[in-house]
Amino acid sequence: MSDQTMMRPIFPAAVLAAVAILAMTVWYLEREMALVWIGVALMLPVAWATLAVLRKEPSDETRRALFFAGLLLAFPLLFTIGGAFDLYDTKDRTFASQAQGFLMGGVLIFMGNYLPKRLPRLDQAKFDAARVQALHRFAGWAFVLAGLGYIGAWMFLPTVPANIVATGLTLIATALILGRRALTRIRP
Repeated sequence: MSDQTMMRPIFPAAVLAAVAILAMTVWYLEREMALVWIGVALMLPVAWATLAVLRKEPSDETRRALFFAGLLLAFPLLFTIGGAFDLYDTKDRTFASQAQGFLMGGVLIFMGNYLPKRLPRLDQAKFDAARVQALHRFAGWAFVLAGLGYIGAWMFLPTVPANIVATGLTLIATALILGRRALTRIRP
């Protein structure tokens, strides 16, 4: 096994560990939303473990996706930690907090739009291409709807409920996708 092959899982694992540590830090600082932050801390490691069980060796694309998902989750967590240490006012609805919510919702919509475009060609698929395509389309719709809900929450709700609703929608979409993937039998 080459050094490059051994290093591939380290970068996503490091980001997943960092997100889990940041989420647990936020949980320690904001005990009233413990379930939200525990869900955020466990979301990506559960996704990684699910993929590790379903596939013996996750692909480079899967590692890259988990790496970027971890980075996307790290920024709002750092934002929340900064607010907990009074680096800026988080009680009032500021343009920065609302812009962050819109940005994260936009990222979810982008991901949902991108996933179905990554469909395998039907004639060169290693797996049952129709089922893979159906799963990609389902994931695309789930992320687009979660992104629209995320933006709507930040547009119409106060800061704390917007955080709870937006995070909950993202967790629900991710759980639905993982559940659909676990129930879908994709065979070569």
